[in-house]
Order: sequence, then structure tokens, then C-alpha cells
Amino acid sequence: MLAIPYLGHDGQTLTIRFRCLHEHNHHGHGHGHGHGHGHGKYNTIAEDPPRLYGVDSIHAAGDEIHLTEGEFDRVILRKIGWHAVGSPGAEMWFGRHRRMLAGFSKVWVWGDPDDAGAKFTAKVCRSLRNAKGVRLWGGDVTETYLRGGAQALHDLINEENAK
Repeated sequence: MLAIPYLGHDGQTLTIRFRCLHEHNHHGHGHGHGHGHGHGKYNTIAEDPPRLYGVDSIHAAGDEIHLTEGEFDRVILRKIGWHAVGSPGAEMWFGRHRRMLAGFSKVWVWGDPDDAGAKFTAKVCRSLRNAKGVRLWGGDVTETYLRGGAQALHDLINEENAK
């Protein structure tokens, strides 16, 4: 399992999520409770509230921030120099998260190019007037980056800005 630490803005560990790196059948919905070897692809510490990943970016960002569906996509956006937070999945957007991002003039929302991602983007954009979805078509943030580098992601933002 890959351990994904969720750090507070002061660098303290708030929680840890685990991602199975083996290609096999994953059961459950990310809440592995140790029944045999059946576990979700992602496993969360029981009873932990869903948090945004990378909240240090909220304190470091200027007037714009990015919101990704998933931790890895957030890592990619940080890698290319953008401040970003990650939602730990398409279903994990809550009112308390809205308050954390309400102060930005623009929140770029990077939902995956599938039904769950479209719902995620729509839900965020309904709850945050400053949110704007980025239209990913050839894969998620990570796949887009692996295919076209930082430029491919910059191009998508430029397209949205041009509208």
C-alpha cells in the first residue's frame, strides 16, 4: 500500500489514506476494514472525516486555486507549480470544503472525464460561484500530463480563459 499523508498547513499529519498498488480485484468503496484480503483500491482510517488533500496550498495560493478529483492529480498540479487541493474522490465534496475555497476569485475544478467526474464538477460549481470546470477529454490530470506535459494542462486553462 502507498501511504498518502494528509498534512495541515503547519505540516502536521491529520490523517493518512492508503492506495493499493496491485492490479487485482478491489472490493468495497475505500473503507477497508480488514475482512480477509478484500479491500478497496483506497483505504481510509475508519471514522475519519473526508478531508481535502494538500490544504497547505490554501494558505500559499494567490487569488486562484485548483481542485482535483484525487490526490495524485493534485500532486501533478503542484509539480507544475500550481497551488491545488485534492478531493479524495468524486463523492467527497462537502459544505465545509466550500468554506475553505470561498475566498478565492477562481477555483479551477479538474473532475475526471467520466460521469462521476462530471457530477463532481457540477456539484462544486453549484456550491461555489467562483468555481469553473476545466474540460478534460483525453484522460484525467495525470494522464493528460503524462501525454503532453505541463503544456497540455496550461493549454486547457488557456482554452477556458479564452471563452
